[in-house]
Amino acid sequence: MICERCGNYLPDDTILCDRCGAMMNRPVRSGDVGVRAIRQGRRMAVPPPLPDETRASVPEYGDFDMSPLPVEQERGVRRGKPAAAAAPVHDLFASRPNTRRGVPVRGNVRTRQVVAKHSKAHVVSRHPINWMLIGVILTAVMIAAAIGYMVYMRTSDTGQRATARKYALSANEGMLTLATSKDPLVETEKQELLKDWGSAPAQAYWLVGQEFIDMGDMPGAVMAFQIANVLDAENYDGLLLLGSALELNNQEAEAETLYRVLMDTVSPSRAEAYTALINIMLKQDRNPEAADLMLLAYKNTDRENFRQQRRDFIPNTPQVDTDHLSGRYELEQHITLTSPQGYDVYYTLDDDAELPQGGTLLTEGTVTITEGTYTLRAVSVVDDLVSDVMSATYTVYYPTPAMPKCNLAPNTYSSARTVSLRAGEALNAKEARRGKTKEQLAVEDDQTFYYTIDGSLPDPAISPKFDGTPIKLPSGRVTLRAVAVNGYGKQSSTMEVGYKFDIKPYPLEMYGEGDVFAGVTLNDTTLEAFTAAFGQPASTEATTYLTMENQAQHLTYSWGYAVFVLTGGRWEAVRLEMTNSFTTAPRGVGLGSSETDITGVYKDFGMVENQNGSRNLYYDDPRIGVVLANEDGTRTVQYTCTTLAGKKWILQYHLQNGRCVKISHYYRP
Repeated sequence: MICERCGNYLPDDTILCDRCGAMMNRPVRSGDVGVRAIRQGRRMAVPPPLPDETRASVPEYGDFDMSPLPVEQERGVRRGKPAAAAAPVHDLFASRPNTRRGVPVRGNVRTRQVVAKHSKAHVVSRHPINWMLIGVILTAVMIAAAIGYMVYMRTSDTGQRATARKYALSANEGMLTLATSKDPLVETEKQELLKDWGSAPAQAYWLVGQEFIDMGDMPGAVMAFQIANVLDAENYDGLLLLGSALELNNQEAEAETLYRVLMDTVSPSRAEAYTALINIMLKQDRNPEAADLMLLAYKNTDRENFRQQRRDFIPNTPQVDTDHLSGRYELEQHITLTSPQGYDVYYTLDDDAELPQGGTLLTEGTVTITEGTYTLRAVSVVDDLVSDVMSATYTVYYPTPAMPKCNLAPNTYSSARTVSLRAGEALNAKEARRGKTKEQLAVEDDQTFYYTIDGSLPDPAISPKFDGTPIKLPSGRVTLRAVAVNGYGKQSSTMEVGYKFDIKPYPLEMYGEGDVFAGVTLNDTTLEAFTAAFGQPASTEATTYLTMENQAQHLTYSWGYAVFVLTGGRWEAVRLEMTNSFTTAPRGVGLGSSETDITGVYKDFGMVENQNGSRNLYYDDPRIGVVLANEDGTRTVQYTCTTLAGKKWILQYHLQNGRCVKISHYYRP
């Protein structure tokens, strides 16, 4: 149906137009008849036809669909042809049509007349409002607006910043601790927090932090940057912004820690963190640390500006004179060190020393380099700034004397001879001596000779010194060895010359296992045999013997003592010490004998005394026979031998004031 007034399309059963409020003029339909239609105000409504027969006094309603009685067809009433309908006559004040074809009513009862009071007429709106439709539309609009807002906040740059700003302002240190926690007990809370923060991307937090910096809100900027770092870890550029915010918020210690992380972990090759940290150090007057960091920055980034900055910042490196650059030099050198700016110079020749604290302040202007290879290192120092290290390596050597020579050729001789020593001549001696001063040549030519004829190697510390007196050579085979030492302390190679002297008296036999006290043999004589021969001791006590773990007994006598060790189930003699004669000593020399008497009965090569007063007796092995000079002024003649059973025996004569006062004979395990 279409409204005749406004042309609005309406459903067929509409009474009023919902746009203009006009009454709809609808065609008569089967449904638009009867009292209901009339009461509803339907236009063109007509009363429905009633049955052609009356049913006594039973009142009927005019509408079949309202009648409680069944229709005539159901009662089986035959109907005749209906008469023509008479025009209805309406009572002006009746509530129902006054007709027999209408609804039967009681004839003696009239409907009460309804008289309407006269009042001010109200204009009836011809345009009613559909509030339900308006509510649906508003709800849809609100939902669409909410969805649009969510999309806007999540996708637009402004919305993301707004979200990031909200969470940054509501965050605190406890939340940051939770967001970075590794504790599994708070993992759920951590994930919920990260989900909320993740409503905006990390870039939004970085931008919000910059906004806070522009507004002067440094704590807010720090918090925004820290949240961004949680969401986007190790973002170098972002962390630089965080470091700047920390500095502006007077958190320089935290900023320094952050910059060191950037330098050491995130990107050691980028220069920005080095520059920022250097500025902090200079601001705090940490000049030495700043200089070290400049050097590290130059090494890691290869930026020339760091090297230049450091060179302009620290003192210049010390310099050495051009005549003493690194190299090899003969004789000691005096190296001149200077600071180009006149600052203090600290130097060291110790490779392990730390400069300047481990160095020596240069006061004389030169450093003396003696023989050897040394690395000279030096720095210039002003206040707390230290220059780079100057380093130069020097190898200094002293001239070595030539091997000495002797005036007796190697040969076999039938008569006693003496031999003298003289300085040898080195190869290219003339070239080596050219250019040296007289003082240097005098030191080189000041040579001392040390020699041996007992088979040992010459040792300038103890060997006999040749004083110009010819050396007497003993009978038998003799090897003369000698070295020369110049004024610089340099030792020559060893001269070695062999001789054989077939002359009398011939050397005697060396000390051996046959040289024992009468009646006592070490490692053989038993305790029973010893006490049977020499009597019971004055006292006996348990003891230990040298490094042996066996049981031992110490027997004390008036003449000395004896020691026995339990070996293989029997007690064997291992040591005798005699201070009074109780039996015959080896080779008949004993208490009261002189050093010459003792050495005269054993093999002696006639070696002169060493510098310390000792003297070697044998050629084959100096340890076999030796005269020892003790610190207390006494002397000891000592012989050593190894028996056929592999036992080492030692025989000692202890001399005091030139005479033997004690004899010791013992086994050394």
